[in-house]
Amino acid sequence: MIKSMRLNPFSSMLLALLAFVMLVPGTAFAASVSLSQTAQTALAKHIAAAPAVTKDKLNAQSSSLQAYQRQETSLDDQYKVLHSNNDIALDAVNKRIKLIDAAKLSRMTNELNALRGRYQPLFDQYTAINKQVAAARALKLKELASLLSRQAEMIKPAVQLARADIRIRQETLSDAKAATAKKIKTFKTSLAAIDPIHAQTKIALASVSGTKKSIPDVVKTLNACVKSGSFEGTLQSLSTLVSLSRSIVEQKTRVIGHENQITGIIKQVGAQVPYS
Repeated sequence: MIKSMRLNPFSSMLLALLAFVMLVPGTAFAASVSLSQTAQTALAKHIAAAPAVTKDKLNAQSSSLQAYQRQETSLDDQYKVLHSNNDIALDAVNKRIKLIDAAKLSRMTNELNALRGRYQPLFDQYTAINKQVAAARALKLKELASLLSRQAEMIKPAVQLARADIRIRQETLSDAKAATAKKIKTFKTSLAAIDPIHAQTKIALASVSGTKKSIPDVVKTLNACVKSGSFEGTLQSLSTLVSLSRSIVEQKTRVIGHENQITGIIKQVGAQVPYS
């Protein structure tokens, strides 16, 4: 028993270090890792001096904190990768959505403008003749007005055909734009399913931050118990920290689930968006 107790300070110190891995609150996705060497030593000595049964309980709580810390660190790493990848993937999909039919619509617009340009001299000529007809009539030059009117009538069918051609091209372009807008709206609506998931993530992270705010008071109590030699108080404080850590891990696990949901949505939409 004495030999065992002589070995315990080293193992207890190690467990104490592990136990305090989460004792200082940080941001929602940042593990609370900080404990002075003095505090580590004090806790190690305190645990080493505890009765056997209590010592086992203290070590068990320390082990639990260690396990939760490893899990939290793993969750933090997963979140960083998932969140970053989702941001990159979502940005890429949104860019592709913006480019849907862009080349086709640009070509159709250019063709329509070119068509208008080709017909413009005809329109200008028709307009000019009609102005001349009006001027001749105003001057009561009946023969000239009649001659100009006949000229206008001769090119009128060509003007009407030109206008019809432009109108058809314009309607075709408008229909194409409407079809493209419908596609884009469908994809945007699908991606909008991400918004409520983001809201759930914010709630979970807010819960984590709120939980971490409780840690300093527990640590303060723990330090006081160590200083006064209260093993039961220390055990209670460690148990509370385990409970808080468990809650943090549960919330962060939910966040990882949310990020995986977002990944699925982005992949599903991305698979349907054409490449330009």
